Amino acid sequence: MRHRRSIALITLIIICINGVGMVALMSAAPAIARAIYLKKQVMALFLGVGSCALFSVIPLSFLFRYRHWLLAGAFGALILVLIPGVGHMVNGSRRWIYISGLSLQVSEFAKIPFIIWLAGYVAVHRERCAALVQGFLKPISICGSLAFAVLCEPDYGTAFLLMIVALAVLFLFGARLHHAFFLLIGGGIIFLGLIALNPNRWRRIVSFFAVEECRFDATYQLWQGILCFASGGLWGNGIGLGRQKLFYLPEAHTDFIFPIIGEEWGGIFAAVIILAFLIFVLAALLALYAKEDIFVRALGIGAVLIIALQAIINIAVVTGCFPTKGIALPFISYGGSNLVGMYILVGLIINCLRSEGMEGGCRWDYAGAMAVEWFR
Repeated sequence: MRHRRSIALITLIIICINGVGMVALMSAAPAIARAIYLKKQVMALFLGVGSCALFSVIPLSFLFRYRHWLLAGAFGALILVLIPGVGHMVNGSRRWIYISGLSLQVSEFAKIPFIIWLAGYVAVHRERCAALVQGFLKPISICGSLAFAVLCEPDYGTAFLLMIVALAVLFLFGARLHHAFFLLIGGGIIFLGLIALNPNRWRRIVSFFAVEECRFDATYQLWQGILCFASGGLWGNGIGLGRQKLFYLPEAHTDFIFPIIGEEWGGIFAAVIILAFLIFVLAALLALYAKEDIFVRALGIGAVLIIALQAIINIAVVTGCFPTKGIALPFISYGGSNLVGMYILVGLIINCLRSEGMEGGCRWDYAGAMAVEWFR
C-alpha cells in the first residue's frame, strides 16, 4: 500500500501526543474532580478512536456526494445552539448542546463538514479557481457564513481558524492572492469592530500589549502561564510537582495545559511536542501533495491545516505571542468534543492517504448523482 509509512508515522505521533495529554491531564486537572475529568476524557478517547477508524475507511465518494447535506447540517446545528433552552451557556458563550448527559460543542464538529464541502468545491471548480467570483467570492462567502454562525456563539478563535483555513485551501488550489486584499482589510475592520463592541475582548487586546502591567487583571491567566515556563526551566520540576496549577493558573487542564507541561516536563520536552506536531504536518502534507485526485488532496490538506493551525494558535496564545482566546491544544487539552473532532480529522487524513482517487475523478457523480447541485 502506498504511503503506508506516512500513515504509520502520523498514527504513532498522534498516539504519543495524546498519551502525553492524558498524563498531563491527570496532573493539571483539579484534584477534587480529577477522576471525573479523566473518566470523561477516556470515554472521549474511545469515541475518538472509533470515529477515526470509521472515517479512515468511509468511501470518499460518499462524502463528496453528500457534502452539501453535511454542510447544511452544520449550519443547522450552529443555529440550533444559539436558541435559548437548546444551547447551553458557559462562561458567557452559548456553544454546547446537552444530549443524554453528554455535552457537545457544535463548532468543533462543524469543522468536518466545512472542510469536506470546501474540498469538494475546489475539486468541482478546479478549472475556474483563478476566477474572482467562482474561485474566490462564492466559496469564501459560504465559508464566511459558517464562520459568522460560530462567531455569534461567540467563538472568535474557531471563527478565525475557519477563515484562515478557507483562505489557505483556496490559494493552494488556484485562487489569486490579490483577490483577498480587500477582503482581508474589510474583514479585519469588521473583526476589530466586533471586538471593540465587546468590552471583555477589547480589554484582552489592549492588555496584550501591557502583559506585566495588567498581570493582576486582564492578563492574569497569561502571566501565570508564562510563570509556568519560567518555573520549569529546561528540564522541569517533575510530573505532578507543578505549583502554578494550585489555585494560580485558571483552567489549567483546558486551553492552558501546555504551560503546565512546560513547568513539570520542562522547556526541552515542550519543544519536543512542538517538533512532533511539525513532523506530523510535514509527513502528512508531503504524502498528500503526491495525490492526483484534487478532492482527495484538498480534503487531506485541509484537515492537516485545521489541526496544525489550532496547535499553532494555542501555543502562540499561552506563550504570549497572540492575544488570549479560547482554543484547545489538539489531543492534549481536556475536552471531549475537541478530541473526537481531531480524531475524525486524523481519520480523514488516513483515508486520503490510503485512497488512490475516486472512480473517474472528482466529477464521477457530479452531473448525475444529485438532482440539484447547490451553490454552483
